[in-house]
Amino acid sequence: MIWYDTRNDACYSRIRPIGNCAPGAAEPLVPSLDVYGTSSSDHGDTFATSARITDETTNAAFEAFSGRTVPFNGDYIWLTSNGTTAYAVWTDYRNQVGGVDQRETGTSADNDPGGDVLQCRTFVNGAWTGDTCPRDGGLDQNIYGDGAP
Repeated sequence: MIWYDTRNDACYSRIRPIGNCAPGAAEPLVPSLDVYGTSSSDHGDTFATSARITDETTNAAFEAFSGRTVPFNGDYIWLTSNGTTAYAVWTDYRNQVGGVDQRETGTSADNDPGGDVLQCRTFVNGAWTGDTCPRDGGLDQNIYGDGAP
């Protein structure tokens, strides 16, 4: 069994989203997401101690969806096994490039330092253009895999 886990979130709080530090913190968002796994040899009656599968904690709060305004996670997580061998596959954000959303202002409800991805926009005739550099790392959610417990 595998799952996304936030136990390494340095800013954990029951009242804030994962990876979000308290207002005014030096780092507003921190890497906070790993994949952990465990196994059972008795059909789920008991489980071995869980183990971290990812080798890098990532930031799941990057706003890469819905016009670069919404974070999203969880579409790709899979485990396959055969006998005593298991392999896990998941999405994470280790290659995603952070940036600034030029559309946000200091008073914007979406003005969340650290959550924006690289994007290239210009203000033309009273409106923002679309992202003209979508292949430059701002949308790099990649799929990784490794042996699982």
